Amino acid sequence: YLILAGRKEIIPNFLNYLHSYLRSRHIGNIDAEPDSNISLISNKAQKVIDEFEAKTKNALIDRLIDEYNPNGMGVLGIDGTIKSLLIEKIRILIYDRQFTREGYICDSCRYLTVEYKDGCPYCGGKLVFYNDIVDEIVEDALNQGCEIVDIEGNEKLIRAGSIGVVLRYKL
Repeated sequence: YLILAGRKEIIPNFLNYLHSYLRSRHIGNIDAEPDSNISLISNKAQKVIDEFEAKTKNALIDRLIDEYNPNGMGVLGIDGTIKSLLIEKIRILIYDRQFTREGYICDSCRYLTVEYKDGCPYCGGKLVFYNDIVDEIVEDALNQGCEIVDIEGNEKLIRAGSIGVVLRYKL
């Protein structure tokens, strides 16, 4: 991403000279003089980055919730997330960092479930109890090449089950 720092009256004109690729990466400006303290500029840049990330994550959660319908590309809750993970349908996994859930994982094929079963329905292996399977869900999603977005304290996401996914494709 790109943050421009400079005098307030110069930045808008400078932005017009940037290549369209760089303009698409532009996330904000910082008012600064040539002799400004570097730590002050760094602090202002961090604020711009934090605001941009919060806005981006909120937009992603809104998209997830908007897409949550029978014909949509969004899945909310732990059960739907696990089902989508098992068939490698996830493009983006979104979860609250504080969210935990007990569950079971097959020690042979890594099948995930929140309900106890006598054996793995896929390979017959033993299901092992885990106090928190969310980390395992994230790890499996990473192994499948999914984008991972961890969020903390977003009320919309918490009300929607604290975990959800944007799908790669509809079934």
